[in-house]
Amino acid sequence: MVRRFLPLFSILLASCGGGDGSSASTEAVTTVPAAVPSPTPAPAATPTAADASALPTEAGATAIIFAASDLPVRASPYIVGAATHFSYAALAGYDPDSVAQRFTDSGIRAFREDLYWNALAPDWDVTGAHLPQPLVTFLGKTTARPLYILNNGNAFIPGASPPVADAGQTAFAAYAQRAVAATAGRDAIYEIWNEWNRNVVRDKPVMVGPGDASDYRASLYYAPLAARATSAIKQVAPSAKVLVGAAGDDPDWQWTLDVLARGAAAQADGVSAHIYNHCASTANRTASEALGRLTLLHTKIAGANGGRDLPLYVTEWGWPAGTNVCAVSAAKIATNVPQFLLHTAALPWVAGSWYYETKDSGVDPTNIQHNFGLYDANYAAKSAQCAFADASAVIADAKAMAVQSVDNGLTVIRVTTSRGLAIVAWSAVAGRQGRITVGGTAAYTTRTLCQATAAAASDRTLTIGEMPVVIDMPNASRLGVNARLL
Repeated sequence: MVRRFLPLFSILLASCGGGDGSSASTEAVTTVPAAVPSPTPAPAATPTAADASALPTEAGATAIIFAASDLPVRASPYIVGAATHFSYAALAGYDPDSVAQRFTDSGIRAFREDLYWNALAPDWDVTGAHLPQPLVTFLGKTTARPLYILNNGNAFIPGASPPVADAGQTAFAAYAQRAVAATAGRDAIYEIWNEWNRNVVRDKPVMVGPGDASDYRASLYYAPLAARATSAIKQVAPSAKVLVGAAGDDPDWQWTLDVLARGAAAQADGVSAHIYNHCASTANRTASEALGRLTLLHTKIAGANGGRDLPLYVTEWGWPAGTNVCAVSAAKIATNVPQFLLHTAALPWVAGSWYYETKDSGVDPTNIQHNFGLYDANYAAKSAQCAFADASAVIADAKAMAVQSVDNGLTVIRVTTSRGLAIVAWSAVAGRQGRITVGGTAAYTTRTLCQATAAAASDRTLTIGEMPVVIDMPNASRLGVNARLL
């Protein structure tokens, strides 16, 4: 998002049966009794893994059957993150203690923060590496993984505001190395700039596409900077993860794909993407629309990047509340958020996502920039926060996840856990419901996110809406469901 500030499951355990051998006894008699062999105790019954894949015939439904071994296991856990603004904490109202507690409450395990060039070097100490004190304080209160944006130009250095000249890009690469040195030790991720195509030059009409040499926002100026900064970081921290891209409002990903075609990601570890649709038509302000555009980018990365695929990091996504024409209702945000979070966590090519943002940056309901938070400006939870936290807990509990769409509107995610198997499902079509029928006879529980757990219905069916529903079947070896959009 364009910054408006400068520098800145109930666990149902399978019953264990047990067999006890009966003791034999004899009465005392005057003759020596014949030897009576002691009975052999029956072995304790061992719980058997439930095969819940037997499904009734259901016209119009899609059968989904899986075992744990069918699902791909991620090489590294999906990153659940959120944006913070400690680099201009006073302006945005970011308090380290309050934010750290909200991270714990919401299952946020990573944060994204600006490291402004001239803030890292106060008083024009161009060789300095000074982190903002609110950020330092926050780092002492959280174990969340940092993602740092190496951001903005430096007017003190010729050709570095913006850094498009060779001298400016050389200086930016040196700043990137100092920033990495100043933030070492936390397995940080580094992102080269934030929405270059929108804000490297301000107060101009929105640029569509890759641009040209007459506009510094063009991809041809960003690509060499990203490549040079990535190389510089790898020289001092070879294992550091570096992301390039992070475009704002990039229709059909033209700017991002041209950046890749120009070699910006030759040494990079991932492509950063921002996904917003709050100013689209009302019908398109959905998680489904955002996921469709993200999938489009994924299909094009390798082709643009010399045949080399890279994971996607969704470093900004979300929907603003408020009264602005681009605002989205609290109820819609509350279903969009878990849909997007759970769906992307089930895509092996998405490394993680950072919600924009942790808390509202202001209190003006007409100002879009003030209203993106999971919490309001005073740290009170908004409608989407509970579903975000619950979805994050589902992701943390999962050993593997895989997504399947049904009828172009019903989303079903297959899940393996340490207890057994699960399904997470929702309708991705506003105003329409879906139906799930669970196979077999094994016990299971079900719950809608942020609601209490319930036992299975006698007919083993449930109706689902836009808020995701979790079906949890411990000790299952196979699980099958019939799914359909109603």
